[in-house]
Amino acid sequence: MNAGRLFYREALIFLLRVVCLSCLLGIAIDMVTANVAVEYFTVHHPHIVDSESPWVMALVWGIGASWWFGLIAGVLLWWMNVRRTQPLSSMRILQMIVSSLVVIWLVMMGIVAGVYGIAGRIPQNQRRVTFESDRRLMAVALAHSTEYALGGIVTIGLMVRIARIRE
Repeated sequence: MNAGRLFYREALIFLLRVVCLSCLLGIAIDMVTANVAVEYFTVHHPHIVDSESPWVMALVWGIGASWWFGLIAGVLLWWMNVRRTQPLSSMRILQMIVSSLVVIWLVMMGIVAGVYGIAGRIPQNQRRVTFESDRRLMAVALAHSTEYALGGIVTIGLMVRIARIRE
């Protein structure tokens, strides 16, 4: 196999791995958030599957809402790496990505738990009838609204890290 074909093959494998990792993160986040407030997916998202199961919603939306971000991030990270005079191994970059994804998941779970807990401090006599549902929806919606911003920040951070690593 010539060098050009090998380069494109390695790039494609790297991109597929990053997309898969992105989808796994999406599923891991949605496994929790769909079980906290399945109506976030069944009522407040387009209807694409005939199910109200939180597990089905987590799989469908975890993949559907994440694959494209992984593709964009993978292209950016690959581009940054090949610009180096001595590119890092794709496995080293994937290890950095996995570490970052664990941090993102932990932050997302912190947001869900934090918003849910803070909203619980509202006195009982000031709560609406729909308080519990609203509290769960608010926690999940806030977590999801920060997910892409956090992913973008982490992607930029990884790009900088790839550019600055000395070997």
